[in-house]
Amino acid sequence: MNVGIPFWATLFVAVVVYWLLPRGRDWFLIAVSFGYLASLAPWSVAALLGWFLLFHWLVPKTRSSGNRRLLAALCLAVLGYLAFFKYIPPLANDLAGYLGMSHFELSVVLPLGISYFTFKLIHYAIEVSRGSIPPHPPRLFLLYLLLFPIFPAGPIERFDRFLANRETSWHRDLLADGLTRIVHGLIKKFFFAECILLPLVTWPKPDTANLLATLEYTSVGLVWTHLGVWFLYFYLDFSAYSDLAIGASRLFGFRICENFNFPLVATNLGDFWKRWHMSLAQWCQGYVYMPLIGLTRNPYLAVYAAMISIGLWHAGSLHWLCWGVYHASGLVVFQTWLRLKRKYKLVGRDNALANVAGRVATWMFVTAGYAFLVTQSAGIWSAVRLLAKLVGLNLPA
Repeated sequence: MNVGIPFWATLFVAVVVYWLLPRGRDWFLIAVSFGYLASLAPWSVAALLGWFLLFHWLVPKTRSSGNRRLLAALCLAVLGYLAFFKYIPPLANDLAGYLGMSHFELSVVLPLGISYFTFKLIHYAIEVSRGSIPPHPPRLFLLYLLLFPIFPAGPIERFDRFLANRETSWHRDLLADGLTRIVHGLIKKFFFAECILLPLVTWPKPDTANLLATLEYTSVGLVWTHLGVWFLYFYLDFSAYSDLAIGASRLFGFRICENFNFPLVATNLGDFWKRWHMSLAQWCQGYVYMPLIGLTRNPYLAVYAAMISIGLWHAGSLHWLCWGVYHASGLVVFQTWLRLKRKYKLVGRDNALANVAGRVATWMFVTAGYAFLVTQSAGIWSAVRLLAKLVGLNLPA
């Protein structure tokens, strides 16, 4: 999400004009969103308009049971578009590297917000086909896709919720709520994340490269601290952008869904994924986990599919794939433990000590997973070396 001067100037002027207009506010906001996004990535927005026209024309036809193939074709088409730009180039480059083709490099320009609008389009198509979304004018669907505060960085809002949680008359609470949330986001991003946490892991030491170079002689505690600071940095950075998007949208009367709900206080891994990147987790639960449960009756397979989807949603890399498998494995172990507790009636009372222990264990597990993310330029073996070092093992470079 670009939060430079052009964004704030656009936001200020758009909010003022938007509420002064007696009519046509939706079209005005569409025009502003289109203009701002086109100034950042014109071809991306032009392609998105093409997807809008295609889905607006064809999705209503999927309401009849005889057109399920059309729904599948639309979803596969937009997923293919996502794969072509986001996954095929890195996979092709990795394959070329393994084959010794060092001169080969496939490079494409990643369309702005491609992951977000792909998931929005799939959600829209599926829910319209189910009859969950009532008839509506095309401008609302276009506004849902283009609204510029949430376009590049989410959250992944549901269309029905987008319409239901909207206010169409101005009142002072909109300004107070929106500005308060924006201030919270700015403090998180520029004070805590950039001024305090980022220097701790990038200058002068230990940045990840230096840490890996001297890993054999580095203390276990320092490695845990390094990954823990990165965990906090990613959380504050991402949640700050969510705050800015939610606050800016609130100025136009939209109440966008939350993306984070104090994940740092989660008492177990299942609780963590109910609090972390909630819009993405809920999307994968609804459109990956639940369908696979219905097809296979295998909750473990569904967990792995959902978490791998979450990992690859971020980036088409082996590191994010391993991160998804890592979290899926943790969730499978946690679910198995819950079943054993119920089977053997091991359920005890929750107490303060158990909650603290649960929070510490969750923190440690999530923190360790960042070994896959901070080593993306160093290779997957580097992530394995960091994970081993966390338990005191030194693996060769």
